[in-house]
Amino acid sequence: MKRLNLKMGGGKMSFTFLFYKHVMLRRSCQKCKYCNLKRPSDISLADFWGWKNTDQDINADDKGLSLVFLNTEKGKILFEKVRERMITIPAELDNCMQPNLKHPTVFDSRRNKFEQDYKNKGFEYVFKKYGENSLNSRIERYTHILTQKLKSLIKVIIRRK
Repeated sequence: MKRLNLKMGGGKMSFTFLFYKHVMLRRSCQKCKYCNLKRPSDISLADFWGWKNTDQDINADDKGLSLVFLNTEKGKILFEKVRERMITIPAELDNCMQPNLKHPTVFDSRRNKFEQDYKNKGFEYVFKKYGENSLNSRIERYTHILTQKLKSLIKVIIRRK
């Protein structure tokens, strides 16, 4: 078996990059019926993206935090039984909302082409074509940097007037 030696960005393969670009997600993600707060489970777990709005110091080790939604009375009872073994903080719902708690994922316009390329040419090809060092990604990155610098420059010019 051929071993892939792809080095991207920080020196390692970034599957996360492709994941967050929404280019390699399952088709079911686009029509997920659980992208809301009406969940059939007693407890839901997620990454806590809004922790800075809740407590600036809670993630001092920068390893991330888990978010726990207690959806039913049974979920609340179960959580209370294990709560003493965890560090917990209460959070406002507005600080916890993520795009996938509001609506299903919107796919990248290249998603279907990605799937075809993967089937026909394999992983190494799609990783180089769609990964963080692809031409499109570099253009997006430099455009973002340029936009930020222009915004800063405009603010400086406005302040001087």
